[in-house]
Amino acid sequence: MSRPKPRKTSLARLSPTDPPAQAPPVPSQQTGSGSATAASPPPATASAVAEPVGERRTYRHKVSFYQERDDTARVRAAIMHTNHLEGPRSLSEFVHHAVMTEVERLERKYNDGEPWPGIGAGELPRGRPMGS
Repeated sequence: MSRPKPRKTSLARLSPTDPPAQAPPVPSQQTGSGSATAASPPPATASAVAEPVGERRTYRHKVSFYQERDDTARVRAAIMHTNHLEGPRSLSEFVHHAVMTEVERLERKYNDGEPWPGIGAGELPRGRPMGS
């Protein structure tokens, strides 16, 4: 008895790194004067397809930090026990709100309520401070 052939998947060769598939060429249409006109514009490049002209996609930046396990458990518990009072929030939304509240407090206290100019990634000192 032979084995059945494996089924073909419709997801084959679908990868975010593959170039977009080009549509088959559309036959040109004849006009009354006998000249051919193109039915569609030339195929767009991958960058033009991914990002419309004049629009810029923005992505949130991932930020990670270290925290004691017990503190992390308390944060999750606070979210779970107050989401019906404070609104459904994810851990990311909760942490973002808490951090921005503290940033605004520091700006009010030390910078006359004005935002400080942004600092790029990698510009903060790294590692443990000397003497600690």
